[in-house]
Amino acid sequence: MDLNKDILRWVLLIAATPLWLPFLRILWRDFNRALEEEGGIFGRPPPPQEIERIRREKLTDAETLVSEPWARRGEPSARRRDARAGGGAQASPAPMRRAEPGTSRTAPNFRSNPRGGGERGGGFR
Repeated sequence: MDLNKDILRWVLLIAATPLWLPFLRILWRDFNRALEEEGGIFGRPPPPQEIERIRREKLTDAETLVSEPWARRGEPSARRRDARAGGGAQASPAPMRRAEPGTSRTAPNFRSNPRGGGERGGGFR
């Protein structure tokens, strides 16, 4: 029984390689890039000219940590602000309304048969 569990674990690990290997590569590149001035993860420290080149490249790179404001209740969203300012090419959608108490909503019948009922395609019931 133990042998079967071990084989199953290895098969699952190998089968999941397309999921975890790209993630591992990105982490490796990110750590290596972060430690590039010190020589990377397993490298030697670079000479001073190389360190200057690395610092110049890092200054031109886009910022990876971006802070975006939190949406708060009552504040217009960025999409609506753009539409009001005339920045959007499309018209702003109508605001959603809350259902009034005491009204019931029925789900649309997506699977209905246009030619007639029958047992098949009853949709939501």
